[in-house]
Amino acid sequence: MDPLAYTTNQVQMFLLAFVRIASIMALLPIFGSTSIPIQLRVGLSLAVCFILFPLVQQHATIVPPATTGMFVFRVLTEIFVGLIIGFTATLLFTGVQFAGYLIDAITGFSFVELVDPFTEASVTIFGQLNVLIFTIVFLMLNGHYFFLLAIEKSFEIIPLYGVAIPGGKLAAFLTAQTGALFTVAFKLSAPIFVTLMITQVALSVVARTVPQINVFFVGIPLNIAVAFGTAMLVLPNLVTLFKGVVDNLMQDIWRLLYLMA
Repeated sequence: MDPLAYTTNQVQMFLLAFVRIASIMALLPIFGSTSIPIQLRVGLSLAVCFILFPLVQQHATIVPPATTGMFVFRVLTEIFVGLIIGFTATLLFTGVQFAGYLIDAITGFSFVELVDPFTEASVTIFGQLNVLIFTIVFLMLNGHYFFLLAIEKSFEIIPLYGVAIPGGKLAAFLTAQTGALFTVAFKLSAPIFVTLMITQVALSVVARTVPQINVFFVGIPLNIAVAFGTAMLVLPNLVTLFKGVVDNLMQDIWRLLYLMA
């Protein structure tokens, strides 16, 4: 083989692998946090690409160097693959945050917003609390190592130049994952949400039977006390639910990789 052609092919493979890794890292929870300087995120993507490049070469199909138009198409394909993997990883984190928003909506905390240090977006109190607890549980379960393993396995299951994009199946998969987001949110918020609903019904009965009591004055601090009290009681079970969410996340990413193989 012509050494120059081989070198050109290697450079193209390295660039394509870097594009996929950088696209995944851009959306991955924790790794893609906007609180991490972009130079550090790019450097991490580059370091992972250097480490995995021998594996990328081993599994990739050797093809002649592409023309400019074909190379641009391959870059766009790798960006699409990386963004889909990263997007799937963020869905359950979004579901956890949405569970906190449901609690804040009935508690009254939805009027108070904080700045999420990971995304620099406005979030509610219980939403941020859920995300922080879930992130800690995720790190304790070595979820960050799983993300790196998923990047490695993506090049084994979906080699360079071998990407298949099943439009219908992929759309159905993403639709199901979006629906699962709401299911996770309702499951995580159910204990506190149901308790607060019962509290609201009790306050309504009190307001009808004892009109002299200012329910609005009593209801707000009572809702806050009930919400935090219930949260402390269900926290051990909440951690168990979080572990189940992490397991589901891992299974969903494996399913996605094999779907695009």
